[in-house]
Amino acid sequence: MGVELIIMDVLIVLSAIVLSLVYINHSRGSRAFLCEDCRFNTPELCLKTERPRAIDCTSYRPVLEQKPQ
Repeated sequence: MGVELIIMDVLIVLSAIVLSLVYINHSRGSRAFLCEDCRFNTPELCLKTERPRAIDCTSYRPVLEQKPQ
């Protein structure tokens, strides 16, 4: 019974790690608006209704170069 308990504990830990990685991947930007630094953030390039307040987007691509301020 000891080996079964160890296997169960390992499965629980691995499941927790996988769920944490999925959460981190889906919470990109700490729930900040993705459009602010998306390279498609113009009316000509993005027709999504969530723009400019999207917090989750399959088309999101970060700006390659930051504009000088």
